This record gives sequence, C-alpha cells and structure tokens, in this order.
Amino acid sequence: MTLTVIETLQKARDRMQAGTHSGVFDAVRSLAGEASSLTRDCAYFALLDTAAAKHGAGSLITLKRADGAALALFDATIARLLSEMH
Repeated sequence: MTLTVIETLQKARDRMQAGTHSGVFDAVRSLAGEASSLTRDCAYFALLDTAAAKHGAGSLITLKRADGAALALFDATIARLLSEMH
C-alpha cells in the first residue's frame, strides 16, 4: 500500500521533527519507497502553495529549513488539506 498525500506529509513531518532530514523537500523525498512519485509531487505542491500563501507558516525560505518554522509549514499544510476535505 502506498501513502496518501496527507500521510506523506505527516510522515515527512515526523522525520523532520526527529532530526533525520535537513529540509522539507529532503524529508518528502526520503519517502520514495513508500509514496509514489505523483503523491510526492502533490505533497511538494501543497507545501509550496501553503508557503506562498503565507498561512502563518512562513515564506518559501522555510522549505530549506529543518526547524520549528518548517514543522509549522507541515502543520499548516496538513490542516489546510484536511479542512478542504470536509
């Protein structure tokens, strides 16, 4: 079974929080064996969309970080996608 976009974002966030990856894209890319390339692409786009819209999670520079701002970007993206599903 392959991961959904939200599962991919959640798992990548967990990996960043654990300190095993150096940035947002690195964390998502690390899931190549668990999430399809299309799913990872959708996760990248969702993160970019959230960062560009500045939903209180920082700007595009956040994508290169592995800090609280990057975790907040994951949280904001996951929350936005979940809210759009309901």
